[in-house]
Amino acid sequence: MRKLYIAICTALMLGTVACENNRDANLTEPYVYIVKDGFQVAEFYDLDHEPTAVVNIHRSGYFAADAVVNVAIDPIAIDEYNAANGTSYQVLTEGTYWLVNQTVNLTSDIRTAPIKVGFDYDTIAALPADHNYVVPLRISSESNINESKSVVLVSPTMLPAEIFFMPNRQETVKWSSSSAYVYEKKLTVTVPFNNPMDCNVTLDTSLAAFNRFGDGSYLKACPQDAFEIVGEPVLLAGESELELTLRVDLSKLPTNTYRCSIPIVLTANSENYVINADNQFMLIHLQQDGVVPTIVDAGDRRNKWSLWECNSTHGNTTATNNNYVHMIDGDVSTYWHSGYNTSSFIAENISCSKENPYIVAWNLEAEHNLVGVEITRRNYQDFIAGYIQVSADGYDWYRVASFDHIAQCGGDKAMVGPFTYEFTGDANVQYVRVCVTNCTRNTTVAQYANIAEFNVLEVKLAD
Repeated sequence: MRKLYIAICTALMLGTVACENNRDANLTEPYVYIVKDGFQVAEFYDLDHEPTAVVNIHRSGYFAADAVVNVAIDPIAIDEYNAANGTSYQVLTEGTYWLVNQTVNLTSDIRTAPIKVGFDYDTIAALPADHNYVVPLRISSESNINESKSVVLVSPTMLPAEIFFMPNRQETVKWSSSSAYVYEKKLTVTVPFNNPMDCNVTLDTSLAAFNRFGDGSYLKACPQDAFEIVGEPVLLAGESELELTLRVDLSKLPTNTYRCSIPIVLTANSENYVINADNQFMLIHLQQDGVVPTIVDAGDRRNKWSLWECNSTHGNTTATNNNYVHMIDGDVSTYWHSGYNTSSFIAENISCSKENPYIVAWNLEAEHNLVGVEITRRNYQDFIAGYIQVSADGYDWYRVASFDHIAQCGGDKAMVGPFTYEFTGDANVQYVRVCVTNCTRNTTVAQYANIAEFNVLEVKLAD
């Protein structure tokens, strides 16, 4: 028995030693490789310093073995990539880039380290946005290399350092005496990078800011003492967003005005970042709730209004079909139609234009507080687009609204409206003009457009 016991113990001890000697047999060998291999876009912003791309090298595996990794420019890597992907990339011109370091040491306690590539911003920024120049890098080492992840093509893209306010837009806020005392709206200024130093921004809310909105002559300014922008207008270093607050004291808004407006325009910044033109301003209209605009001279326009201007009509002005008076006769089955063939171009104080813009202007014979228009399409396929102008004297015209049946109807011939288009502000005027700038119908002789009904909207408020 004693001999058997000794034999069993000896066997167990030998087995234990064997296990210890083979414990690393199936563990992964260390390899070095590029973390993001293949094609890599590197975007940089113009921030008064030369941009640097970072290519991270990693060491994998269980063993804590040191590894020295070298990197070199390898044009052959471009040839291989182009052949495999059907592309035509080329090496950047020498001198427009440089290797900040060509070697990294991955020690037992460092698994990832960067290779850095510097670029000449101005030279590369002058290249087309879709340029095909890259920097091809290939790593080498005495340690094991993962060959499938040993190459990277760095494509530098230089971007202007832009600053954004918000997408250009207009908003209408309805208010009444029962509204909350204060209206607030968050305003955000943004840059697409970490701001390197404090940047002061300027938001313009003055009367001059209305000039940013085209013909803003009929925009009525909100009283300056009725609103303020709260918050320090400084985009801090290390931040990418600045949040401010527009605060409006509704109790200070004029009750004898249907709509007044606040322009907010990003006009300057201390770091001279490029202000993105498409994301620079917003316009807030403060409109009295519960006030319903009415049609000017509803049912009696044809008798009260007079034609001020018209440059095209199908048939003469005394004919019963297709002339301009059918725009305002209250009957959607009749319509104004511009000329479209040689027989329709009758010179009766009308030049009969054969192409856009088509213009019809009306004298309302009295001043009205205009706030919008209604346009009813003819039930046909001649979708149109254009804009509305107003005038106090019939000579100086200002754009106050635009229309686009082409986009609005989307090819649906059954959509006739009426479509309502509000003005950007109240307009105390006597003249209104329709300008058609786009039609989808044409003949070999002329383009043409038509409108079934045209209404002008006004509001009447107590002084």
